[in-house]
Amino acid sequence: MSQTVPMKRISAKRKEETVLRLLQGENINDISRELKISVPEIESWKNRFLIAAREGLKTRGKDPVEKELEIAKKTIGELTMELNLHKKKENWIKNRNGNL
Repeated sequence: MSQTVPMKRISAKRKEETVLRLLQGENINDISRELKISVPEIESWKNRFLIAAREGLKTRGKDPVEKELEIAKKTIGELTMELNLHKKKENWIKNRNGNL
């Protein structure tokens, strides 16, 4: 009967450090032997790291709070214009009725 070696949990910080070592030019085989982690596993970390980095660099627009503030300002502007139109209409009606 073969025994399975339990997988030890590796922190995100440790994975990040490992990937950064790779990106700085260290040999993946050397790192694999040192950490006793397979090359494909380390390559998987690197690929996920690079994908996440790429996503992080994409322009996603503004912060949700800034977006909400921008919508609120737009709404205030529209309501202000509408109020001004009502005031002008009211003044026009008053002037029109006053001239009759």
